[in-house]
Amino acid sequence: MKSIKAMFLFAMLFAFGLSTAEAAVGWAGQIWPTSGQTRVPYSNIGVYVQVWKGGCTEAAGPCADLEAFLYYKRASEAMYTEVPMAFNVQIGSNDEWWADIPSSALNGGEDEYFYVRFHDLTDDTWYDGATDQNGIAPPLTLHILPGISQDVAVTFRVDMNCVNPLGYAGGVYFTGDFFGWGQCNPFGLMADGDNDGIWEGTYVFPAGSNTALQYKFQRNDGTTCHWECGGNREATINDDSPTQVLDLQVYCCETWGPSEISEAGSYCVSLCCCTQELWIRLVSQYNPPIFSNFDWTNGCVACGNPDCLAGSGDIIWDIRQGGDMNWYLVLCLAPNAGREIPPGEPSYAGCFCITIDEILPVEMSSFDAIGMDHAVRVDWATATEQNTSHFVLERSTSQANWSTLAQVPAAGESSSERRYSFTDENVTVGTLYSYRLTTVDLDGSVSVHSEIASATPTNGATVSEYALSQNYPNPFNPETNISYSLADVSEVNLTVFTVTGEEVATLVNGTQNAGSYNVNFNASSLPTGVYFYRLTAGSFTATHKMLLLK
Repeated sequence: MKSIKAMFLFAMLFAFGLSTAEAAVGWAGQIWPTSGQTRVPYSNIGVYVQVWKGGCTEAAGPCADLEAFLYYKRASEAMYTEVPMAFNVQIGSNDEWWADIPSSALNGGEDEYFYVRFHDLTDDTWYDGATDQNGIAPPLTLHILPGISQDVAVTFRVDMNCVNPLGYAGGVYFTGDFFGWGQCNPFGLMADGDNDGIWEGTYVFPAGSNTALQYKFQRNDGTTCHWECGGNREATINDDSPTQVLDLQVYCCETWGPSEISEAGSYCVSLCCCTQELWIRLVSQYNPPIFSNFDWTNGCVACGNPDCLAGSGDIIWDIRQGGDMNWYLVLCLAPNAGREIPPGEPSYAGCFCITIDEILPVEMSSFDAIGMDHAVRVDWATATEQNTSHFVLERSTSQANWSTLAQVPAAGESSSERRYSFTDENVTVGTLYSYRLTTVDLDGSVSVHSEIASATPTNGATVSEYALSQNYPNPFNPETNISYSLADVSEVNLTVFTVTGEEVATLVNGTQNAGSYNVNFNASSLPTGVYFYRLTAGSFTATHKMLLLK
């Protein structure tokens, strides 16, 4: 049926925003297809969406508290059509629902609009902010265009020169939405007839097929079919000719390793060819950090990880300063010289055990500034200290001219974490202050740390609006500070949850007076990854993203 209620709802949503409509549903999103895709007008379009509600969607089967609805309409239509969605499958702690936009609702050459709503039956509330897999907010758009006018034989090409041949002993394949994203579909089997590392495969798309392709490559190691990393690849079928050869793609392999290195030792990393660099943060007081020796071996047996597929070739490494002013160890593989050489050894993606014989001592592990009521508190911590006399804390309002604010005695010798704090009360409310730290050793040597922390003091008595600030530091390990302000006495809930909507911490849950607040979040028990924190205060709701790097 056509839903006048749906049109009124969206008028209200886009007048007042989506953030206050979440209610009891914790999260919903990951809608597929994504906004902006092209589809043909004579096939149903399946729409999929995920939802999370704490204590309900984690259990097997559909959450009985929820029902979902799909709304769609042509661009020229005034009202959306509402259809109920059905439970499809459980994905982690989320429930996935689906429904079709029928072909009868589509019109070639006219965009189709759609969105999804969830109804929580326990309190009769609605969740209206479900985004697609690219984070695009509703309503979403599909371009409905006629398919290709004739059969077209499309050739897919992928460069596998950087991949260890043992990793695709069972073949190389292409797949995509035209195969239903099947695993190593035999119709997508590719070949390397001239043994140059470039694999090709051709598939004939019949007349009427969608002009827009979504595809990826897969490899089979003889036992298991593996997806390449990265997002979906895209191409457009050109039906001016019965044949088409797509641009050559390089197979996507994934780099990984420790998020940071603070001391000498051996570390397992996975590297690709030189176009894909791995950046590892160096936690050191020295500017720049210095290694006494750097070496590597193929594979990670020496690092205690015998399972990952060994890479081969020479590692290129460098120490660079990033845009965040931190120093990084940057690794990649030397370009592959080709399969024909001996005596040279080809560079294949895979695991390597890197060894650092000596890195100069770690000093700082964190440095934060927190805006408070008529003050700024500066906190810092050291992981280790050697022959340290004291710290000099400097302040600036321009990050150009620095003045000494305080001297703080240091521990001197310490092999465990030490924490320090100084409260700057000689401030003007509303001014942004920046701080930096210098370490002075017992022998008089000085090290100026690259980290700069900034904060603005507030006037807690005159807070006039609700606000949630970005956490600091971000990225962080393992602690970060979250600041927010309340314009009036409110019931406050501050929670942290994963990208899948699983709640991992409740930081505040109770009544608070108007003013500015700071909350410390310790994520030492959580794995590296992206997390979200949400503040709900009365009718105000806001969410921010943060990154934990261990």
